[in-house]
Amino acid sequence: MLGWQRNTLVALLLLVWAGGIAWAFWWFEAQYLRNFDRQAFFQGIEVEPPFATGQIQVLHVWQANCPCSAGHEAYVEEMTQRFSAQGVRFARSGQTTTDGLGVVLKNLPYWPIPEAWGHWPGAPSIAIWDADGVLSYVGPYSDGAHCSSDTSFVEPVLQRLLAGGSVSITRQDTVSCLCELRE
Repeated sequence: MLGWQRNTLVALLLLVWAGGIAWAFWWFEAQYLRNFDRQAFFQGIEVEPPFATGQIQVLHVWQANCPCSAGHEAYVEEMTQRFSAQGVRFARSGQTTTDGLGVVLKNLPYWPIPEAWGHWPGAPSIAIWDADGVLSYVGPYSDGAHCSSDTSFVEPVLQRLLAGGSVSITRQDTVSCLCELRE
């Protein structure tokens, strides 16, 4: 009789333990695991670039604690260094603090998002002006949670502008990994 009660107690404890683990997993998933790939509409209303005209300018719109930013950070830092060496000027926007930013992004001048862009879809994203100060591109770095020179939408735009060509991608519907901006 004692063996039967002991087995029932162990089975009951295992059942309660399994139920607790299942509840904890459900709670964690609901709190922290979200799908950040979402549809967004970028509409770059023409505004003055961060610096005086005369060279290509890039604005990184960034949110450091965004899971999407983590997948882009190494590429953004490498790309910023590489294109800076070719005369492209960079600034950052989005979050005002430098907490959680990589070395390169931390050292870029901060430029607040213009009032005309008050409904910016999210971060990480980017805006690019040509050397004449004309807005050439607004949108995400890529269509996924990770970005590299192979998947970047930015590389072809910058290469075309550096070669003297023109680009006009200032309105686009996209699905990409974006987080809400918190300035």
